[in-house]
Amino acid sequence: MIKPTALRNNDRVALIAPASRPARPSALKRAERIIHDMGFVPVVGAHALDTHGAMAGSDSARLHDLVAALEDDSIAAIWCLNGGYGSLRLLKDLPYQTFAKKPKIVIGCDDNSHLLFALNQNSKVVTFHGSNLDRIDSKEAFDRFKKLLTSHDHFPAMQAKDRFLSDFCYAPVHAVGKGRVIAGNLTALVSLFGTEYEPDLSGAVLLLEDRSERNDILDRWFTTLYISNKLSTVAALGLGQFEDCSSRGSFNMLSFEELVTDRVSEMKLATCFNLPFGQACDNAVVPLGLQVSFDTAKGHLSYLESALEKG
Repeated sequence: MIKPTALRNNDRVALIAPASRPARPSALKRAERIIHDMGFVPVVGAHALDTHGAMAGSDSARLHDLVAALEDDSIAAIWCLNGGYGSLRLLKDLPYQTFAKKPKIVIGCDDNSHLLFALNQNSKVVTFHGSNLDRIDSKEAFDRFKKLLTSHDHFPAMQAKDRFLSDFCYAPVHAVGKGRVIAGNLTALVSLFGTEYEPDLSGAVLLLEDRSERNDILDRWFTTLYISNKLSTVAALGLGQFEDCSSRGSFNMLSFEELVTDRVSEMKLATCFNLPFGQACDNAVVPLGLQVSFDTAKGHLSYLESALEKG
């Protein structure tokens, strides 16, 4: 895997809206302030506040901002402003070879998982699943993101945690899996099946999250992962935070946890639930493509290499 360089003081960070636009102008100004206070120089995409249906401008406008940031040698990182919908529509026109030759940090989540998966798969560059800027809402998260993105040390281990029982984790199948970590949004992952941007899951430690979906919809995507036989190729499976997901409005009253457990128990696939991985700012940042060791019995995932090169 090709690794980007850790950020340094006064590095330029592009603020891009590849999917939906920020909810209001103040959200964009707030994102600029966060980057500025981290010690970096915010560079806002020209079309970040455009509107085209549910998206931040037309496909060509959003693509312009993203490609400009990817190809600009003065930009050290690209941080997605928010999620929504639209990043999938940009994948076929991204400069993958240029990105491989001149890698930089790309960080985001939600619909932007499409970008993380595609850039990681086609350019072999480490990308970062972490909160979009509109979800950064605590000093602890601010400090943690700044430290992670400016260091060439190994990222801290990820540990499943319960608010009361600190050593509790739910792992229907106990084992230790090792491999490349592939992490992101379940809906985005399945959307890429059958395309040239689909992540190679063979031998991977797969981490999944999603937000604001009904359990029957999540089961549809997870069942697709299962019947495609792609799930059978992974070394281990970690389920993160499925924020605001429930059985509301569906006829299936089973929890998503039960739906997943049925499959993985049958497969004897090393699996752990409730990892601190998802879209909220208190969740871990996960670098896609790094070698990891995942002990599902302990709910413990550790990185076997660093994510960023020295600046």
